[in-house]
Amino acid sequence: MNIDDLLMREKARRDAYKHLAACYHLPNRELATMLKGLERRLGVLGSGVLSYAALMRNEFESLNGLEELKIDFARLFVGPYSLLAPPYGSIYLEGERKIMGHSTLDLLETYRNAGVDLSDNFRDAPDHIAAELEFMYFLVFKEVEALENSDIERTFGFLEKQRAFLRQHLGAWVFDFADSLEKNAETGFYKSLAGATKAFMKEELDYLEEFHLAQAS
Repeated sequence: MNIDDLLMREKARRDAYKHLAACYHLPNRELATMLKGLERRLGVLGSGVLSYAALMRNEFESLNGLEELKIDFARLFVGPYSLLAPPYGSIYLEGERKIMGHSTLDLLETYRNAGVDLSDNFRDAPDHIAAELEFMYFLVFKEVEALENSDIERTFGFLEKQRAFLRQHLGAWVFDFADSLEKNAETGFYKSLAGATKAFMKEELDYLEEFHLAQAS
């Protein structure tokens, strides 16, 4: 793969993380643009996730307003009682239904070491799935920046950071979370989002592992 093709692929990966993260915020009309963007980026990647993204867009476009989606969002991720699909890594990694545990503190250290602070507009825990997806967006963004500057050492360094983050954090809990989401969602949109998330993360873990093995050989 030449540099131009690699750049196109990595930019598509970068933006796919951003668009997928947007699906885990409270639904609004801007989500329609994000879903179309997600489809385009997955098309560039030749991803098997594309069918799920198309289902999500079709579900979203068929809604009469956003009320049904917002109700399902609240049931799954907000409460006010027990959450049906808690979107926080610590709940899955620590075996207790609580947030801000040891894994969250380790995650915050990872963010700090990368020079990342949570936005003042982000009012949730740092191990929320949207935050972790957006951190992956940041890591791929930095990889693309290095690649555009022909800094191959930094490019591979950021690829390795992505692999480590998925193995130690997001990839270690996202499949259990997505299973809960798929099981408990009442709308086709969130069921398809669960499938998209699992499929995308599986592709990403495989892709980064291949890069790691290629560099090690």
